[in-house]
Amino acid sequence: EAHNRTVADADATAHAELLTIRSASMVQGDWRLLDTTLYVTLEPCAMCAGAIVLSRIPRVVYAASDPKAGMAGSLENLLQEPRLNHRCELTSGVRAQESTELLRVFFQSLR
Repeated sequence: EAHNRTVADADATAHAELLTIRSASMVQGDWRLLDTTLYVTLEPCAMCAGAIVLSRIPRVVYAASDPKAGMAGSLENLLQEPRLNHRCELTSGVRAQESTELLRVFFQSLR
């Protein structure tokens, strides 16, 4: 479990997905997270989608779509790209309205 620490850590790569993947890999002692479902509030960006594919996560569930940077269907679908060596099962829109409001409040607090 993690949350976005990009601003707090002054690190563009400190997205919740990457922090969670790093932590899960350390706990499991393996970079392949084959028995993992990743739950996130916002559709993964290109960086996070790439990390999800590389870590072989089989299932991703996200709530809110990201029309500006989403790479799980909004702009492109990197998580199910047939030319890559791994594809994820994808579920979207789970508690989308609630998550959109949480994200609005979160990003507003950063401004």
